[in-house]
Amino acid sequence: MVKSCPFLIRNLPNDKAIIARQELKIKQLEEDVDFYKSILRKNNSAIFNLKIKTIHGERIWYDKVFDYMTLLHQLDEDDEVIEWKKPIRYER
Repeated sequence: MVKSCPFLIRNLPNDKAIIARQELKIKQLEEDVDFYKSILRKNNSAIFNLKIKTIHGERIWYDKVFDYMTLLHQLDEDDEVIEWKKPIRYER
C-alpha cells in the first residue's frame, strides 16, 4: 500500500482502497477548481499581479499592489513574502 494515504484507507481491501483514493483525488481536484474560479472575485486586480499565497495553510489570492500590509503580515512566510516585507531603499 501507499504510505501517503490516510490510515483508514490503507486498511481497506484493495478494491475499496482504490475507490477511496479516487474519491479523495476527486475532492481535491474540485477544491482546486473552486479556488481557481475564485480569481474572478478579485475585482480591481490585474491577473498578472495576483500570487497564490497561504494563510495558516489555506490558499488565497494575494495582490501585492492593492492588498494591505496587514494581510501581508498574516501570510505564511516564504522567500517571496520575506522579500516583500523588507523596507525599500530609496535613492536620489
